[in-house]
Amino acid sequence: MSGARVIVREARSILTPTGGYLSGYTHTLQPYSGCEFSCVYCYVREMTVQRTNPERLPWSHWIAPKRNAPELLQREAERGRLDEARIFCSSVTDPYTPLERRLGLTRGCLEVLARHPPRALVLQTRSPFVVRDAALLARIPGAAASVTVATDDDRVRRALEPNAPGTAVRLETLARLRAAGVRTQAAVAPLLPGDPARLARLLDPLVERVVVDDFFQGDGAGGRRSRAALTRLRELGFGDWAEPGYADAAVDIFRGVLGSERVGFSQQGFNDLGWIAAGRPAGGS
Repeated sequence: MSGARVIVREARSILTPTGGYLSGYTHTLQPYSGCEFSCVYCYVREMTVQRTNPERLPWSHWIAPKRNAPELLQREAERGRLDEARIFCSSVTDPYTPLERRLGLTRGCLEVLARHPPRALVLQTRSPFVVRDAALLARIPGAAASVTVATDDDRVRRALEPNAPGTAVRLETLARLRAAGVRTQAAVAPLLPGDPARLARLLDPLVERVVVDDFFQGDGAGGRRSRAALTRLRELGFGDWAEPGYADAAVDIFRGVLGSERVGFSQQGFNDLGWIAAGRPAGGS
């Protein structure tokens, strides 16, 4: 557990209608506000959720669990609002923030979704703690786990994601999820410096698909929300990785290794949910 201040909240609602970048989904689900991983490139620190935090604390210095999240989601289920929902969990926080180990709010929400399956659910995380809920995820027909693996170079990962789990841990997380029968995606988002061909080969047996993003399209503001990350990349000697279009060649490499049908890019890639409807993964139970 980090030293982030915990601000427990009673939420008024739990499903937020989507638009913009996540236009392929109907709702986002956020069991928590705030985040503890403190990735340098996180664009959320520039968004309203950070500017309006009641304690005026810096991003990653606060985490706000919504203690009634499962109850609110159950209420939505009883109203029939989950039947056709396409849910992204989560867009402005990690649903497996360290506090989840004690509070279990994400697990509580998954228990509701297992009883009342939505049309689609993508659970986005960088934490190995998602494996705890693999059996629950496998029970939801339209569910998938998307794990962020932005580089094969753990030195780069430590420089830009200092408080997040290591690259090898995330690869093992994908392997364990897939073995448990969970549909898996790797989010190379944003693409960080490294060897794209090597990363593609590492991911090949672990995921059904990969979605790649960059700093300029992925932050929804043409790179304006990623200025701190771009500055840090230049300081580290990766100036070429801080320019528009830097990810284009890497996307071609991923498609060459994995096949075009298994690689999506940026907004279109994240909103393509057809792969979830295609059936259960080959491995697992």
